[in-house]
Amino acid sequence: MSVGLFGCVDGVGGSPKSGQIGGVYDEGCEGKGGEDIGADDVSPLGFSAREVLSVASGERSAPLTWAKGGSTTATLSVGEIVAARFVGSMDGSGVGQDIGCVEHLQIDVPMAFSTEDGAFDESFEVTLRATQADAAWFEHAIELSSSALQGSYEVTEVDTAEFREVFLYLSGTLSSSAAEGQIEGLGEFVRGSGPLGAVGVQSFHVAEF
Repeated sequence: MSVGLFGCVDGVGGSPKSGQIGGVYDEGCEGKGGEDIGADDVSPLGFSAREVLSVASGERSAPLTWAKGGSTTATLSVGEIVAARFVGSMDGSGVGQDIGCVEHLQIDVPMAFSTEDGAFDESFEVTLRATQADAAWFEHAIELSSSALQGSYEVTEVDTAEFREVFLYLSGTLSSSAAEGQIEGLGEFVRGSGPLGAVGVQSFHVAEF
């Protein structure tokens, strides 16, 4: 587990880590928008969203190992393109290239994620991100409320009573030959009160596949 403390922070917790495409994607790109493109349009990267989806779509399964012990089989299923965007790299002034913020395609698709043991049986829309035609990365925040979570998973890796809120994130990479990823948690807690109060976060590992 890892713990961080950030002074005078309000609001919900963010992702336990920055997103990553080929080791260089950064969440700072999210605020820089994108240009809508057709599914079959060739992007400035030299490939289309359809080409990426031809690699990432369909159903695939992989062994999943729980951090607290035990294993099962995880299944990911990706559907048809809902929308696609090309995101160019730029710095704060709109010129040049931000370190860690590179040109990529964003492809919105429906996804289903389940585990053979019934812990997860979720369906949602995600954004695939790709800097090349033969692989795509995604991250999704899994809603933990009993009304939203379809599987039987409960947070037991940490004591939820110690946090004001707990978040769960599914992330992974899809290629023509495999699907691999992980499930990470983030617990948000408060230290102190008033002007000197601060919000801290503690990450914890749930599973990998």
